[in-house]
Amino acid sequence: MRNKPVLTLLFLFTAFLSAPSASAQFEAHEWGTFTSLVGSNGITQNGMYHEDEQLPAFVHGFGVTQRDLPPPLTPQPPRRPCRSKGCFDDDFFDNNVITQKMETPVIYFYSDQQRSVDVNVRFPEGVVTETFPAPVATSPTSGSIREAANGNTTFRVDVLATKNDSVPFVEPTNIYAHARAVDSNTVRAGREQEKFIFYRGIGRFQPRLGISSRNGGLHLDIERSEDRPSKVFLVHVNEAGHGQMLRVNISKNSASVHPEEIAALRQHEARGQAEILRGEDMSKALVYAVTQAGLKADEASAMIRTWEHGYLQVPGLRLLYVLPRAEVDQVLPLTISPAPEKVERVFVGRIEVLLDTEENATLDRVLLEREAFQPGSLGRFAEPMLRRVLEVYQARETTRGRVPDYQVLQLLNGLIRKAASAN
Repeated sequence: MRNKPVLTLLFLFTAFLSAPSASAQFEAHEWGTFTSLVGSNGITQNGMYHEDEQLPAFVHGFGVTQRDLPPPLTPQPPRRPCRSKGCFDDDFFDNNVITQKMETPVIYFYSDQQRSVDVNVRFPEGVVTETFPAPVATSPTSGSIREAANGNTTFRVDVLATKNDSVPFVEPTNIYAHARAVDSNTVRAGREQEKFIFYRGIGRFQPRLGISSRNGGLHLDIERSEDRPSKVFLVHVNEAGHGQMLRVNISKNSASVHPEEIAALRQHEARGQAEILRGEDMSKALVYAVTQAGLKADEASAMIRTWEHGYLQVPGLRLLYVLPRAEVDQVLPLTISPAPEKVERVFVGRIEVLLDTEENATLDRVLLEREAFQPGSLGRFAEPMLRRVLEVYQARETTRGRVPDYQVLQLLNGLIRKAASAN
């Protein structure tokens, strides 16, 4: 009996050593982009599933889970890529409206010890189409999908205590590679390892930031002050891939960018406008914006390097802004178990903007060139742009008291189908 106090002390000491430290550190940081195209009427347009970035072959396609992976050392068949319509049959897109491309969310983990973690991401108005590592469960799947909605994907990973474990080879120039330049812990799911959890998707929702165009200008508005983005930038990139950026300040719940300001933004040879950002100053401004929103310096740099081409080098007029956290949580609910001490979620809204003057100019060009018109001349977003042009034509004819010409409707619908089959 004299040894009982000693045994009790030994038990308590052992339990103390094996228990997690009260000061244990566990954080999760996420970034991503929602890409859409808005017409001059402020409505997001259908057809936002086209891509211009090639992902590594090891990234899993739609519906793949851990149980679908082949045995070790077995050559994997070529992945069915989710570029253009690669993930789904044509009738899926015929019966669904796709207005949002959820591009490259990645979740980093920071932990002072190894942990087993479940991560569930839901996309009520969309579906997850690509992942790595493979999740343990996802729905809908290729056999059950009818609409782009009710996405629900669960990852079960070990967050390792180390940061430099081996990961699949990626060409340094691949868009996927930039996200790895972060001092995060390695994540392991089964035999797959990565520096983060990666996923992508498509869906449909209207951003809380409203954008409309009249007489070649832009008007921005929000319904509630809590929906106000922290940073907003208007970017124009010319056909040579040269970009310029203008900060937009939303005073109270609205802002206007006048036609003269947009015209100045388009003058890439002029150097007199001090308020216009160029070159590295654009990337620096974006890095600062997402850092202020909660990302670490290396995460912010990785995010902007990943999307520098899409943000700042693809021809077009676009709005870039940091989504309010409440909007991110509503559009893309995230649950992590056990819960980290801190979760940062920083998403950039990339909205391709169509001015009313550009819509009319494109329509006039189509009517002039007819069957010779090449949808590819409009770039990656030709399909949603032409869908909006069709709406503009119908509205124009109605305003003039005329019935839309059947042959013109056939022409525009044929061009939309041609753009839809691209890539």
